Amino acid sequence: TPRLEYICNVGADSSTMPRSMHEHKNLVEILFVDDGAGIFIIDGERYTAKKGDLILYNSGSVHDEFGGSGNNLSTYCVAISNLKLVNLPVNKILPDEYSPIMPAGEYFDELLSIFKAIERESYRPNCAETANYLSLALVSKICTMFETHGQPRREKIPTLSSMAKDFIDAHYTENIKLEDIANAVYTNVYNLSKVFKAEIGISPMRYVILRRMGEAQNLLINTDMTITRIALSVGYNNSNYFQNVFKDFMHMTPKEYRKRWTK
Repeated sequence: TPRLEYICNVGADSSTMPRSMHEHKNLVEILFVDDGAGIFIIDGERYTAKKGDLILYNSGSVHDEFGGSGNNLSTYCVAISNLKLVNLPVNKILPDEYSPIMPAGEYFDELLSIFKAIERESYRPNCAETANYLSLALVSKICTMFETHGQPRREKIPTLSSMAKDFIDAHYTENIKLEDIANAVYTNVYNLSKVFKAEIGISPMRYVILRRMGEAQNLLINTDMTITRIALSVGYNNSNYFQNVFKDFMHMTPKEYRKRWTK
């Protein structure tokens, strides 16, 4: 049975929350931009979303929710697990041929009302089931919108960098080295570093850290896992070393990050 896992309303004041690239392995996320605009990195592609846009994340979609500077960005986010739609794998809401960004158009007010209702019922005593059914109504509405509002997905041409990114996304929790990445894409470390930096803007090993930090942020916000367990989950056998890397990257400790963004 599909289940509403959480809903959050991220206002303009909180939209600067530091988030790195991460994915959700067992749920889909539906974002709705109710005001402003922002830049989103989704599966290696850069998108600009503005007021009235839906942003759809399949399970396993690697994304950076605030990958660039926004303009008073305000969003609602609904996460649903165990979703099974006709002709799609479990926890997929976005068909392959569609872009993850879909404008709401004339459905803006209707969608906003549904998101607000889900949020309202989620916090009312004994109304969790009502919120759950409202989230399924939201999914049903989005499915009907694909025919008239769905945008064609950009054609993605594999490159050395994209293949390296795919390898890192699949293995970042392991003790991978630059040589491992180069071998996986049949090149040498010098060429890989040069091409990756030119196309992605950072080194391959920096991207490894981004993936680990992004998933750590996700776990800190959305679970009650201990910091030691989170460190192991994202590829660090030493919790103290993980916390030092996290602090260097985020300018705050994992404990401080969790306290600040889960109030």
